[in-house]
Amino acid sequence: MNEEGGFITSVLARDDGLVMAYAVSPTTNIDVVAAMAGHIADTVERVRNELSLGETRDISVRCSEGKAVFKKISSQGNQALILGTIMPRNVRYHSRAVGKAATKIRKILRYR
Repeated sequence: MNEEGGFITSVLARDDGLVMAYAVSPTTNIDVVAAMAGHIADTVERVRNELSLGETRDISVRCSEGKAVFKKISSQGNQALILGTIMPRNVRYHSRAVGKAATKIRKILRYR
């Protein structure tokens, strides 16, 4: 996924921040990425509920040096997972790579 999307880091974590799988650059602290993924997903979930915005598709954080995109993967009765990616600011088309990865994860884990 990192190669296809041009990402620096990809992490799959539980919504409580526990790392499930990852592919990272040597300078990335995977525990921090996983913890932030859980925190951001929880915060956005509260915002979405309070503002009646419907289901979250993904969460994008755009900064001067790069971007982070998070996608929640959930299934009724299962603990939610967060797929988090970090990429350089020049990566423009990340949705397809993130979406494909989320679909594969759902199939492997039998999330519906």
